Amino acid sequence: MTNKIPNILGGQLKNAREKAGLSLESVAKTSTLSNKQLEEIESGGDSSFYTLAIKVTAAKKVGKILGLNEDDFLEN
Repeated sequence: MTNKIPNILGGQLKNAREKAGLSLESVAKTSTLSNKQLEEIESGGDSSFYTLAIKVTAAKKVGKILGLNEDDFLEN
């Protein structure tokens, strides 16, 4: 059985961050990610992550900081 890696809806994370009035830099620092990693989570790209699974784990961390449910920004 293969675990399917969910698709990250980065726009949802970006909208939630902006709605909360938080800067990219502050959320990156709180989540221990670089600004570039958070930008790639929000806007696409994966050059800052070793694997897509690691990127999804980082997105989950950001979502938790923003008070979102995983269903709000991940789609299977």
